[in-house]
Amino acid sequence: MSKAKVSSRKTARRGAMDAQGGHVRPQLYLLGGFVLLISIVTHIPLLLVCSLIFLLALGITDLWANYCLQEVHYQRHLSEKRVLFGEEITLSISIENAKLLPLPVIQVDDVLPRALPLKGQAFRKTMISNMVTLEGLFSLRWYERVTRTYTIQCINRGIYTFGPAKLSSSDPFGFISRELQDTSINHVLVYPLVVPLASFQLPSRRPFGDLRTARKLFEDPSRVIGVRDYVYGDSMRRVDWKATARTLQMQSKIYESTTTYSLAIFLNSAIQLDNYYSIHPALQELSICAAASISNWALDEGYTVGVYANTPMSLVDEAFSVETLDSQELDKSIADQLKRRTVHVPAASSEDQRQRIMETLARIQPHMGTPLEDVMHIQRPHLSIGTTIVVITNQINERIMDILLHMRRSGHAISLLLVGDNPPPPRLAGIAVHYLGGEEVWDRLQTTYGHVPGEEHEANQQSVGFQL
Repeated sequence: MSKAKVSSRKTARRGAMDAQGGHVRPQLYLLGGFVLLISIVTHIPLLLVCSLIFLLALGITDLWANYCLQEVHYQRHLSEKRVLFGEEITLSISIENAKLLPLPVIQVDDVLPRALPLKGQAFRKTMISNMVTLEGLFSLRWYERVTRTYTIQCINRGIYTFGPAKLSSSDPFGFISRELQDTSINHVLVYPLVVPLASFQLPSRRPFGDLRTARKLFEDPSRVIGVRDYVYGDSMRRVDWKATARTLQMQSKIYESTTTYSLAIFLNSAIQLDNYYSIHPALQELSICAAASISNWALDEGYTVGVYANTPMSLVDEAFSVETLDSQELDKSIADQLKRRTVHVPAASSEDQRQRIMETLARIQPHMGTPLEDVMHIQRPHLSIGTTIVVITNQINERIMDILLHMRRSGHAISLLLVGDNPPPPRLAGIAVHYLGGEEVWDRLQTTYGHVPGEEHEANQQSVGFQL
């Protein structure tokens, strides 16, 4: 049989079935009835049997096409919504046929993030480069539920979306297929990789954490605990004018003396293009890993830690509807969203601060971002006196160095951490520079601490980390 004849028959069959409406065309029922009537009139048994079989096939096809996906329930469940880097979680997919009509074949196409692979499972690529399709074939009897479980390897930081899913089934003859879109989605947040700091030496004037002492190491002007008589040499800013007017004598404020050690991390998380316009996300991940590791260490040591970055956060797991908003409310809502997406975590030392920092770093997107020096310039007036400044970046320019020198003259200790393929000099303008490494360092950290499959290595885990 020629290819032309085969193609014409397939076209004729598609034309006979109304795939859009999912029903058998009424003309086919009329044809079957007409043949049945002729077989009765002419008393031809074979034609009678054929017409009955034809009408029965049409009825079965129509029945399955109308009811195959009714009372079909699909559910996707993740064992955890927040996961540490390198951990494994369970993805459970359940499909239930809650009716008498069985389903010989039903196909489920679920959209999953490419960055979180499933153990021992093949995928079909989609038009969206960062998503893949998990295909599954099921056969369900009446009132039957089937559950399949998969193991997800969380080997990439970020906020990820699972779904939507498409369910498709057809009649037993395969003439008419029906589709059902399941729009439910799930999200999972993977925290950044945190590695131990085997040798961590930040240049800080207060290296002993958040301790109170009788010795006045530092007076915080924002914490006034009383007043005293004015003493020659007191700054006019220290004078409490309300107390002076009340007592008719010069009174000076008494500040609380603390040894609160503060750390401000400025992260240049923008993606950098090289001379060949290639993107190197490994350098961004290494920078984020360094920020997370330093924050975790500093909080363990009792520091108050703040984190600021120059790229936006992803808030895909938060609902944002604009349908019921007018133009003014829409502008305000968009402004609020842009503000909330800014990576700005004020300094604090509570255990909740650790979670806030890790979630913020996990949500950072691979964007070009704004210049880091602009973020530093905005935050500089809000830093407390004596705060240690840690700058993590993949490039250094004159404006960054000018701001760092100005901060050092204002009493801040400065530490500059550089990522990239070319080691920098040990000091720039008197500021210590620590080299964290390049892409190979990130690959080694992933393999050692993130359980990411890689080449065999014999390095001891205790000796791998950032050598500052």
